[in-house]
Amino acid sequence: MNPFSSQDNYYLLHSKFYDLTRWAFLFGRSSMQRLYPELPANPSILDLGCGTGKQLVQLKKHYPDAKITGVDRSEHMLDIAREKLGESVQLIYSAYIEELFEENTFDMIVGSYSLTMVEEIPKKLDHIKYHLKPEGTLLVVDFDNTPFKWFREWMMINHVDMKSGLFTILTNLFGDHQLYTRKGYLGLYTYSFFKATNV
Repeated sequence: MNPFSSQDNYYLLHSKFYDLTRWAFLFGRSSMQRLYPELPANPSILDLGCGTGKQLVQLKKHYPDAKITGVDRSEHMLDIAREKLGESVQLIYSAYIEELFEENTFDMIVGSYSLTMVEEIPKKLDHIKYHLKPEGTLLVVDFDNTPFKWFREWMMINHVDMKSGLFTILTNLFGDHQLYTRKGYLGLYTYSFFKATNV
């Protein structure tokens, strides 16, 4: 029986050493800022699955006048993010559902290794389109694919779905996009950057 059958229990444990270990395989999180777009004054930004706040820190530094919101379903991860950021961003403990925000709320939505961990990915992407303003930006870095069945199954144990075809769904949903794919550990898996405009 998998002792981490729920993400809540999984991150109860992993939050204690998340920042110390994830640099080893969550590639591209730091370089994601190279894809940050120019946004209007006082933009509204959502970090979806913000975890311990790594991307929130980068966003706050790059867009100091922005209203930034982070959403995560782990209280333990949010506690760490709160220690880093205090009250400078809004942190919401919740699953990502449409009712969380009004239509056309955000100038940019960011997902850093979070979308492969959500249930019903197509439904969540519809939420993103609903919450993004017209001409708003979606920016994603995440696991893409692997040629190895054993690795795909191991990732599923760790709540990462590499079978859903996240980036295929994204490219079909957002016509105006850029996609960059890189290898991790000499091809053990690939990860991709995705940047799109909501039109």
